[in-house]
Amino acid sequence: MWPARDFMWNKLTGTIPKEIGNIATLKLLLLNGNNLSGSLPDELGNLTKLNRFQVDENQLSGPIPVSFANMTNVKHLHMNNNSFSGQLPPELSKLPNLIHLLVDNNNLSGYLPPEYSMLQGLRILQLDNNNFSGNGIPSTYANLSRLVKLSLRNCNLQGTVPDFSPIANLSYLDLSWNHLTGHLPTNKLSDNI
Repeated sequence: MWPARDFMWNKLTGTIPKEIGNIATLKLLLLNGNNLSGSLPDELGNLTKLNRFQVDENQLSGPIPVSFANMTNVKHLHMNNNSFSGQLPPELSKLPNLIHLLVDNNNLSGYLPPEYSMLQGLRILQLDNNNFSGNGIPSTYANLSRLVKLSLRNCNLQGTVPDFSPIANLSYLDLSWNHLTGHLPTNKLSDNI
């Protein structure tokens, strides 16, 4: 049995204790669907065995810690529906096993890190309803060969639409409610779209 802390869908309040970062064997940390507030402790980055981290549907704020780049075994980062702000850490591109990155419905700003094209196992990248300061979509995201879902709705993105035709299994693409300009790419998208 995996060491786990599952507190989903309760009425927990207060902040996330930094001491959780000392549980070296922790593989699941599920805190979604509560009323937690405050920021994410940097110490959570010490959880190098963590497989799944879910804090969606809370009232958390502040930046996403750069220390999360040390969670080298994490596959799922679900941080959507909070009030996280600031720049998405480019350092998350160092997570070799990441398959889901969900940070939609927050207050993130800055730019979309082109470094995320190094996440070769990534299947879902969901960043809707943030404010990425009018920057564009990195063309290198077309290198995310295993991507199934790319959702960038209402992110204040500008620039042109990259050619996503190299992504063979892409089945969901949402770029609506942005400020994109130029021509649509003429290459055929995935048959699964």
